[in-house]
Amino acid sequence: MAVQMASTGGEIDWNTVPSASSLVSIGTHYLHLFISGSPRQDPRKPLIIVFPGAGDISSSWVPLSRLIAPSFRILLYDRSGLGRSPPRPKSTPTPLHMAVTAAKELHTALDASHLVPPYVLCAHSYGAIIAREFLHLWPNEVVGMALVEGSTERQCQFFRVPDPNIQAVMGDLNFARVTGLREAAGQWMKREEWRERARLIAGGVEAAGEEIDAFVEVCETLGVKKQMQKRTLCEKPLSLIRSCGRGDYEAIYDTGVRAGNGSLEQRKAFKGLLEKWDVVDKELKEEQLKLSRNSRLVFLPDCGHNVQLLRPDVVASEIRWVMDSIQKSGIASL
Repeated sequence: MAVQMASTGGEIDWNTVPSASSLVSIGTHYLHLFISGSPRQDPRKPLIIVFPGAGDISSSWVPLSRLIAPSFRILLYDRSGLGRSPPRPKSTPTPLHMAVTAAKELHTALDASHLVPPYVLCAHSYGAIIAREFLHLWPNEVVGMALVEGSTERQCQFFRVPDPNIQAVMGDLNFARVTGLREAAGQWMKREEWRERARLIAGGVEAAGEEIDAFVEVCETLGVKKQMQKRTLCEKPLSLIRSCGRGDYEAIYDTGVRAGNGSLEQRKAFKGLLEKWDVVDKELKEEQLKLSRNSRLVFLPDCGHNVQLLRPDVVASEIRWVMDSIQKSGIASL
């Protein structure tokens, strides 16, 4: 994915170019955008925007873009300091409201690139919180959503990020190797693509740490909006994909214990979390269905948390359902 500079986004016609990858100015610094798919000759056609999880990057979503691009216009992007996007300037203080700031920075990049609404938001994990802050700020610009293992405002009530007990038992284990993520993702991602993704993720450790440190803040900031009580999406289509994240951490627990990692107390605490994981996870994830009166759930019991790498075909199918629902309802012109 070659990157070219674009000071305002004006050098590229982001709506019609077959594909483009560029750094776009948002005033203080740049965000990296990658767009592909069928030309958007009619600006009323929804643009699909992908929101990666905490510390994750657009490269993780290339398999989805390949599946979606023949039919729809899709935009991948990297948040500040992650992937190919440079960090915020040192003179810029760390945002008080991390997810709100991320949503505003993206909207500035969209404006600079003349990528006008309507938008369909596809978000994974922590990215769902940013997508919902985007929805709060510009509700009339969003015509549908697909939330993939989406984090919620109540996440901080049950989970700690980072969790010291998980960290202790995990030790220096490689998550992708222990959980089988790398091998399974090979069905969708070439070896060189995986290596480039790993290199870019490693370069964003500081920004990823800032997102993790803001875990409680972003949950509480979103919570005051009471989006589920208000059914913020109204009748707009919402697809919710839930998988079995517990399986990833069971593999970490078993391998870590065999390696002698963690104290007895830390192992006990980790085990206790695993025992209640499914009940809590189901409650938190599925209550997001209340965001819309037109929502549906897809449960993947044999898939880990990183659905975008393991089952991008399911994500693509749910995006198609959202787009079809929009067409049938007349919310936007396809």
